[in-house]
Amino acid sequence: MPFFIRNKRSGGNKPKKLGGKKAQAKRKTDVKSQQLEKRGKFAPNLDEEITSEEEEEYDKNKKVIEEEDELEEETAQEKKVRLARQYLQQLQEQRAQDEEDKLDDEAIRTRLREDVLEASGRLRKKIADSYLEPEADDLKVFRSKKQRLSVTCITVSADEKYVFSGSKDASLVKYGMDGEKLGTILGGRKGAKDSHVGHCSHIYTIAVSSDGKFLASGDAGGYIHIWNPETLEHLKTFKKHRGPISGLSFRWGTHTLFSSSHDRMVMVWNLDAMAFVENLGGHQDAITGLDAFMRESCITSGGRDQSVIVYVLVEDKQLRFSGHYDSIDGVKLINEKTFVTYGQDGYLALWTTLKKRPHCVVKAAHGYQSNGIPNWLTAVATLINTDIMASGSMDGYVRVWKVDTDRHKSVKPLFSVPIPGVINSLAFTTSGSHLLVGVGQEHKMGRQSTSLLWLVGL
Repeated sequence: MPFFIRNKRSGGNKPKKLGGKKAQAKRKTDVKSQQLEKRGKFAPNLDEEITSEEEEEYDKNKKVIEEEDELEEETAQEKKVRLARQYLQQLQEQRAQDEEDKLDDEAIRTRLREDVLEASGRLRKKIADSYLEPEADDLKVFRSKKQRLSVTCITVSADEKYVFSGSKDASLVKYGMDGEKLGTILGGRKGAKDSHVGHCSHIYTIAVSSDGKFLASGDAGGYIHIWNPETLEHLKTFKKHRGPISGLSFRWGTHTLFSSSHDRMVMVWNLDAMAFVENLGGHQDAITGLDAFMRESCITSGGRDQSVIVYVLVEDKQLRFSGHYDSIDGVKLINEKTFVTYGQDGYLALWTTLKKRPHCVVKAAHGYQSNGIPNWLTAVATLINTDIMASGSMDGYVRVWKVDTDRHKSVKPLFSVPIPGVINSLAFTTSGSHLLVGVGQEHKMGRQSTSLLWLVGL
């Protein structure tokens, strides 16, 4: 019977593996990848081309794999130490977050407490002791060639961006806090009020609303002009007073404007409606000064009737005070219950609404003239709800004072700043970092022709 015998292949009975070593390595990689996928891990084929996003995903998964490998290799003791450290770190982070929340809550409580105290007139900030006498480098002079006559009044916006000054030549000038002149409203000739938009007589007072939307200015002709502080656009003219406008003040946080005049009347205006609201009487002589803050009330000084009146609008009543023996030329609020007056007798008097006579009087606050008569106090500025105050006269100095706002027993001098000329107006910035000084050669009722505005850094 025929049969065939097949020859043996070289290399023995083992079949030859296909693809060589590279194919074998690839198959091993695929097998390992499948195993890792079953374990929930990812190990990509390094021979494949991958995008940047895939590369980032790979790095992330590689880090996870390494961490898991480390966890598999750590001992029980090392695991306890690691978990303890994680727990301590969580506690520290939680404590830091609690402290931050506590600080935020405390800041909110402090702000609310200050708002309540401020509204009730009981807020007292003790800052006077932190003030130092300024040096020569801290003084800056603002000057405008378009204001040819004396500066009579100044005001600064609540955000401390702009300074406004009024002059005897009926012009208004707007400055930045760095002294840059940002705009000018020129005055008109006397008798040209029908053809000129703006003032045509001496500007005696100026005020800006707390939100910076309205600027009000009053002149010797009894006119009140309302302006846009940003653009200096003329908005409205009021003519109801029969004498020179001696004071303007906005109620804080509102568009209610108070005005006083030599016609012995106080008037209330609503600038949202651009309308007159009511007038208030009571003084027997020309009103020389006016101030207001948060409450629905205002305070005025009555010149030679030597009286101060607080008008409480809600209750429709008046509180009267007297204590000077000569003309009272101005009044300024320190807080809702404390105020200061000054006048031609050289007195600087500290009052509260609880007493009809002054609690404290500084006689001859700016010294004496050569004839023995006290220097006439011409301007005072207060930083509301604090114990700091500044006064000006014709002795060439601005004096800064510390006020006892708790017991109202003293007004102590801190330092003096030499400013040549007659101080016609003073104003603190809202933060109290600067004091603005309007200076002339004579009082604003005089006739000299020099105009300077000083910025004192405190």
